[in-house]
Amino acid sequence: MKTVIISLAAALLTGSSAVAQSAAAAYEWQQPTATYTLPKELQEVSGIALLSNQRLGCIEDQTGTIYIYNLTSKSVESTLKFGKKGDYEDLARLPGAWLVLRSDGTLFKYNDDGTTRSYPTGLTAANNPEGLAYDATSKTLLIACKGAAGVGQPDQKRAIYRLDPKTYHVQTKPAFVLDVAELIGLDRRQNSSSAINRFAPSAVAVHPLTRHIFVLAASGNALVELDAQGTPLSVQKLPRKQFPQPEGLAFAPNGDLYISSEIGDNGQAGTIQFFRASPIAANK
Repeated sequence: MKTVIISLAAALLTGSSAVAQSAAAAYEWQQPTATYTLPKELQEVSGIALLSNQRLGCIEDQTGTIYIYNLTSKSVESTLKFGKKGDYEDLARLPGAWLVLRSDGTLFKYNDDGTTRSYPTGLTAANNPEGLAYDATSKTLLIACKGAAGVGQPDQKRAIYRLDPKTYHVQTKPAFVLDVAELIGLDRRQNSSSAINRFAPSAVAVHPLTRHIFVLAASGNALVELDAQGTPLSVQKLPRKQFPQPEGLAFAPNGDLYISSEIGDNGQAGTIQFFRASPIAANK
């Protein structure tokens, strides 16, 4: 089969059906553009958020500290202490503040003036909320749940909730509901040699160009892409050797992608992997 080289931005402008169906084709999953080995304090990295000047905000699941990681120097350049020890899962950067998600559904807002306030989202430990993303276009937040999808939802469903931007409380109904059986079936049709057998979200992000929703799963080692209406478009199986426990997801404005992984069972260090979006090689 011929190799087709295509620019993501150009394809979007020309209305390419391939890119309209799936923006995930823009990334060479087996060949990251760069890999960053994280220091000891970020071995349990559980979430990332992109900042300016080649920096990422990182959270790990124990100390109540935000770490500012410099991709150029490959080191932690500063830390922000926002709270006590706890099981923290993800973070998002808002104008003038940070939001940090704890596994019991509590959201912490750490303002740039150094003050912190907590908000109950309406989610609980039973929902096991793990992924948090700020949607700059709609100025709302998304939370992806690893556990129970909510009242009235079957066990095999997983939910993504949208938060009220003023109260930080979830809307009554999920914004998106993932059917795990449907995702497994889609993966088998797309990747018969590497099918997933489970899917429990660990991170969520909105693609800045397509507005598609990307959902990462450490349990299942996969990345799912949904269109803006929530229809599954693609399932990408992530090799466990390369992604031992993928927990963090962040897009750059041009579609470049960062995925963080906690330290693996084999003792490898935590990592951040960078995937450039364009140009791409598709249909190999």
